[in-house]
Amino acid sequence: MVQPAFSRPRKSTSTSPTAPLDAFLDNQPQTFYEDIYRSEAVCLCILRLLPPVCRHIVLHVLWSHQPIRAVELKALVGADERLPPEQTEELIRAARDRHIFAAAHTKSSSKAPQWPLNDTYKRGLRNALTGLGSSNAFGVPAETDEQPSVDELVEFGEDTWESILKYMVSSGLSSAHAKTRPRQSVLQLLHASGLMADPNNGTGRNTNYDRLTITSKGFQFLLEDRQTQLWQILMFYLAGKQRTVERASDVLSLFFSLGCMQIGQAYSASKSFPHAQTSLSNLEQYGFIYKPTSDAPEGTDVFFPTHLATSLCSGDASASRSQSADDKRFLILETNYKIYAYTSNELEIAILNLFVDIRIRYPNLVVGKLDRKHVKAAMDKGISAAQIIAYLSSHAHPQMYNHPPPILHASVTDQLHLWDRERNRLGTQESVMFEFFSKELFEEAENEARTIAGLQLAVPQQKLLFIDPAVREAMKDFIKDKQVQLRGM
Repeated sequence: MVQPAFSRPRKSTSTSPTAPLDAFLDNQPQTFYEDIYRSEAVCLCILRLLPPVCRHIVLHVLWSHQPIRAVELKALVGADERLPPEQTEELIRAARDRHIFAAAHTKSSSKAPQWPLNDTYKRGLRNALTGLGSSNAFGVPAETDEQPSVDELVEFGEDTWESILKYMVSSGLSSAHAKTRPRQSVLQLLHASGLMADPNNGTGRNTNYDRLTITSKGFQFLLEDRQTQLWQILMFYLAGKQRTVERASDVLSLFFSLGCMQIGQAYSASKSFPHAQTSLSNLEQYGFIYKPTSDAPEGTDVFFPTHLATSLCSGDASASRSQSADDKRFLILETNYKIYAYTSNELEIAILNLFVDIRIRYPNLVVGKLDRKHVKAAMDKGISAAQIIAYLSSHAHPQMYNHPPPILHASVTDQLHLWDRERNRLGTQESVMFEFFSKELFEEAENEARTIAGLQLAVPQQKLLFIDPAVREAMKDFIKDKQVQLRGM
């Protein structure tokens, strides 16, 4: 079995880049975890994604045959010995949520709780750390005559991924903004996930994929960091696979296995993932893997993971040509709404073009202006004023930090909000209307709707109630019961 690459885990941030993955895993049952923990790669990746304290606790008890006791857990993390059992369990809450530790139980001789390590996870992680597993979870190396360099793999991954992002931001713009059309399956995923939409098709049926435009959700997607974007796309892809009744555990194990592979190493697709060939081939369309060209009708069996795949679990972006934090701070915004963007990045310029009137373009400088026409055109696509302000603030040039806060002048942000409110003077809200002929029944129903926080509007003159659809059935049952009581009086 190929030994995994032990990259250092990504440093924790205020918002976890694996939040889309966490949201999916939080809703999975015990049987799902028992299934995915058969893969050593999954066990290792889940360990990497745990908080440092939980990681330390898991490794401490990994080679023990006994459950970890509460007193041992408190001593291990330096907690107060008088800490109650509920708060003690919070120390391993992240591991409990991933079903690494079983539910607490007590021995008859002692009331102190203790938590046993999941046997399947223990066996998988031990095999991952010692190389004793036989599931090929870390991939099966292959021999090939074509051996791309690491730089070439990084370039392929970046170009493929950025071509998708550029298509998202350039859609709906003039033909002068050339864009490479992604494959049909990629467009279908962008549409199904809500990142892009057909503005002329409100029903969602018979979608014209040639006229998709970016949505508010899609613009928010562009504001996320690279790691979060990758996991969001993978979770959207996983959701699509679930709708086709494919096993989510197999697809997720594929993601984790790719995250443990080494960039520059060739792997056999048929031997590494015999049950996920289609999913593996689909990931090439997003830049996660590279497959050499082949004259054979069935294509090549060899693939190379790119840095997009190998950084999924470790968060190690050292092999990426992505912009650094300083490179992303390139915007200067004046109080007269003029914008100076010191960048030559085509993707960033395309994003700016969504809401900025670009007037001058030099090799490393773009000059434009925020105006009502372009900002409202962006807002018509679903982009909000708050999202535009967030983008401008997160990409503000270091020179703008030399002035007293806020970074963006209030005259600019206020004007953006005013333009936003021009199109949001009226709002829509889904509602259920109840009409009454009895004043007494109307008042009883109104009080009940207020009690369960489902009342949207009451019109006593016409005896009309507008109710939240979520409490519709509860209100119908209440009204029926009250009608029976009133008739019996």
